[in-house]
Formats: sequence, C-alpha cells, structure tokens
Amino acid sequence: MMSKESSKIDFVIVGQGLAGSLLAYLLLQKGKKVQIYDAPEIPSSSKVAAGIFNPVTGRKLIKTWMADELFPFLEQFYVALEKDLQAKFFHQVLIYRPFPNQEVQEYFKRNVLPENFDDFASLEFENIKYKNLVNSEWGGATTKQSGWVDLKILLDTFRLYFKEKGILVEEKLNPEEALSQPYKTIFCEGFQGKFNPFFNYLPFNPVKGEVLDITIEGISLDEIISQGAFVVPLSKNTFRLGATYTWHELDFKTTPQGEKELLDKYHKLMKPDLKVVAHLAGVRPASKDRRPFIGMHPDLQQIGIFNGLGSKGVSLAPYFANQFAEFLVTGKELSSEVNINRFASLYLGAENS
Repeated sequence: MMSKESSKIDFVIVGQGLAGSLLAYLLLQKGKKVQIYDAPEIPSSSKVAAGIFNPVTGRKLIKTWMADELFPFLEQFYVALEKDLQAKFFHQVLIYRPFPNQEVQEYFKRNVLPENFDDFASLEFENIKYKNLVNSEWGGATTKQSGWVDLKILLDTFRLYFKEKGILVEEKLNPEEALSQPYKTIFCEGFQGKFNPFFNYLPFNPVKGEVLDITIEGISLDEIISQGAFVVPLSKNTFRLGATYTWHELDFKTTPQGEKELLDKYHKLMKPDLKVVAHLAGVRPASKDRRPFIGMHPDLQQIGIFNGLGSKGVSLAPYFANQFAEFLVTGKELSSEVNINRFASLYLGAENS
C-alpha cells in the first residue's frame, strides 16, 4: 500500500467472498473510495456453497431468525443487483421437503400451524408430484420465498466489476499493515478470520462441508429437493448435492468419506441414478452463537470485521452488509445481536491472560 495513494481511500476491504463483495459494492454505491485485497490462491468457501436461501428451518418448519426482515430485503437486493451487474445469478425456486417418516406427517396433520404459515409453505400428505423422483410415501412441505444464488457467477462477475474500476489488488494483505493507515480496514476473510490477530478472540465455530456436482439424465426438475441432503438444479440435468458437516480436519480437501456420505444420502432421498462430475470442499465461517460478527475492534477503531455468516450467508449478507455500510458511513447503530461488542468480555479476558 503506497502512502501516496492511501489518502484517496476511505475503506479497504480484505477478502472478496460474498461478505466482502457486497460490503464493497454498497460502500461504492454510497460514494466512498474503496480498495479490495484478495489473493486468488486463498480458497473461498463462498464459491463452494450451494447458495440456498430458505425462510424455514427444522422438521417443524419454524421461521428462521429475522426471516420477516431478511427475505423481502434479499429479494429486492439481488434482483436490483442482477440488473446493475448485467448477470443472472438469482434463482427463486420452490424447495420440496419430503416428510422423512409417518411421525412427521402426523405432526402436521394434527397440529395447529404457525400464523401466516401459508405465506411461506404449503403441505401435501401424498407424494404425487415427485413420486418418480423422491423416496417418500408421506408427502411433504413446499417452501416458498426460497431459492438459490449462483455464487460462482456472482463473485466472478463482481471480480470483473472491481477490476474494471481499478480497485482490486490481487495480493494478500498483512493485517498489521492496517494499523498505520488513515482509512478504515474491514476484514471479510471467511474461515481465515479465525487466525486474524485482531479478531481471534471471537468465538468462531468453522464447519467443513463437502458437495458433489452431479448429472441426472432424463428428468425435469426446477425445484430444490431437501431432506437430509439437498439437490439443487444448476442447469439442465446438472445438480449440486450437499452437504456434509464436520468440525474436524478444517481444510478445503475432498475426502472419500465425504463422497460416500453424500451418495448414501442421495440414494436415501432420490430414486434416479446419478453420475458424479465434480467434488468440492469448503469451510463455512460459522460462529458459536450462529450470529454474524460485525463491527469495529474494541481498541482499534480503524479496524473492523464482517464475518461469521455460516451456512446462511446468502440470506444474511445483503441485509447486514447494508446495515454495516450505513454504520460505517453515517454511524447508524448496529443491531446488538450481530455487533461484536457482545463479546467484549472475551476480548478483555484475552487481553488479561
């Protein structure tokens, strides 16, 4: 970083995954001068993720945290972003969740459904539409306001966008270099944030995941199928199958055990034969309380973090990138549930140890 140029910069963003790309974009939209550091050789979990967004969770189909705020926002945001970047990456599709057993089917038959349930899901108690595809005789739930984002297309498009603006530096940034600069540096490093010396006190809980890209010939499927595993339609006859979860061996290497687990899950869920065309692995930058890490360092107010989006990054990133950009530009208060100030005691404990 040349000091001659640093006076022209308002913010440096470290990392061009989903979090870093959206934050940089929104700061640019607010008229700020941004520079992005991203080393291509450092693997990114964003490009491996299936990019699913889904407003419900669990067998009882409970609304996910902040669904009423996050999902209307993300729809408007991604649709507008597609127009601005002139690329197609936002896919609004239904998610079919077959009931795994008769017990779950009976639960939905006899229980009072949550208020406004029909706004985000519908039920059927026979497997009619998917009888030739899905191994389920008890029917299932179809989730609305759902779909997936093609993160590879989105991030590749963003990379070209940032390069054309001359603001992308394809190098690794040493965190210590941020201390002596006049601008603010925001670290959006994904899993690597766990090793950042300024934020390693935060309770990261990274999770490795493996996925397979597969082909299934002779079927027509636009919806996502999800029960124990997910099958996401990428293009004609090509799908992404996922995902595994492990808190050990946190690397980006694929494993025979991961492939076997995914194939076993697939055959339990789906009827047609498949062919594996690619095997990918990534590490989700999750947090122990399942909430993002957003805010400025307790002592070093020119250094901040946007991380910890976990497996719901596609849902969380637009809303909270917008909130963080507002905070950085206008000082508007961050939500206490995501502000890293909630871990002040951990920071003080680390300082005193």
